[in-house]
Amino acid sequence: MKNALIVYYSRKGENYWSGSIKNLSKGNTEIVAEMIAEITGADLFEVDTVKSYDRDYYVCIEEAKKELREGARPELKSRPDSLEGYDTIFVGYPNWWSTMPMAMFTFLESYDLPGSCC
Repeated sequence: MKNALIVYYSRKGENYWSGSIKNLSKGNTEIVAEMIAEITGADLFEVDTVKSYDRDYYVCIEEAKKELREGARPELKSRPDSLEGYDTIFVGYPNWWSTMPMAMFTFLESYDLPGSCC
C-alpha cells in the first residue's frame, strides 16, 4: 500500500488477557499494527505519553477512567510534524470504556484531517 501510516497506542506490561491479568512484553495493539505494516508496507508510529500509566493494571484503569471523566488530553512524547505525505492512515488502539485512550484524542486533534471518515 502506497503512502500509508499506522498510528497506534498500545499498553505493554500488565493487561487483561483471556480472562486474567498477564504481563505482556508487547501490547496487543502493537502486535496487530506490526501485522498490518508487514502486509501493507505502511509506516508505523506509536503514540506514547510523557507521563506513563502505572504498571499495575488496576491502578492504570483508574488513571485512565479519571482522564476520560475529565476529558484530559495527555501530553505526548512526540508526533510527526505532518501527515500530508500519507494517502491512508490506519488508527489502532485498545477499547477503553467504548472509546479511545485519551492520548489518541491528543494525537488526532493535533492535525487537520480533511476527508477523514469518522
